[in-house]
Amino acid sequence: MVPLQSLLAKLPGGCCWLCLQSLHRDESYGFCRACYHDLPRLPPNSLRWRGPPEATGYGRHWFAALAWQAESQQLVKRYKFQRCPELVNSLAPLLAAHVYACYRGQPESWPDLIVAMPMTGKRWRKRGFNQAALLAREVGALVQLPFAAGLLRRLHDEGQQHRLNRQQRWQAMAKAMHCTRSLQGLTVALVDDVVTTGASVTAAAAALQRRGAKAVDVWALCYTEPHRAGVL
Repeated sequence: MVPLQSLLAKLPGGCCWLCLQSLHRDESYGFCRACYHDLPRLPPNSLRWRGPPEATGYGRHWFAALAWQAESQQLVKRYKFQRCPELVNSLAPLLAAHVYACYRGQPESWPDLIVAMPMTGKRWRKRGFNQAALLAREVGALVQLPFAAGLLRRLHDEGQQHRLNRQQRWQAMAKAMHCTRSLQGLTVALVDDVVTTGASVTAAAAALQRRGAKAVDVWALCYTEPHRAGVL
């Protein structure tokens, strides 16, 4: 496992993303020491068993680095909606270090490549970037796995999913994803920013498996229980 500090040491200094206070010289990873230790981390265990019954058969493991609490909500909102794509330089090492811990002792389980949760062209133009793709690319560089850009496509826009209940999310996501090439015999890591009901990642995993993926693991920055309100 690559120590988290060795990953974070590569990052630029500045101000803490959470409290906005200036960082000391030895706090060069985007968070001050207090905020870094207060991040709501999840243990390096698969969350797959917490997924809904509809997700059975899709996705081998669901790994998420942070619980959906005030600090992680603030980070994700700033990253996605306040035009701060540079925040990925602090978020990607958190996720990379977490997945290193998750696969510790089982190197044969590592995926062959990384793919990002896609978004429609309309949403991409409105936001200016795909936050999941940016995260996937940076995590791939840190864990030394290839990032397959454009491998997954979103066929239509399901609307504002945070306003939908669990059943509506699952209905909206049915057959919404398309994999553009064969993945016969490969294990794939699917990266997203937040996993809630599991509808999106399950639809994406199903599309990957239809094209021959042997297994799909989900790597997310945050995980929130499906009943929680206010999810992005």
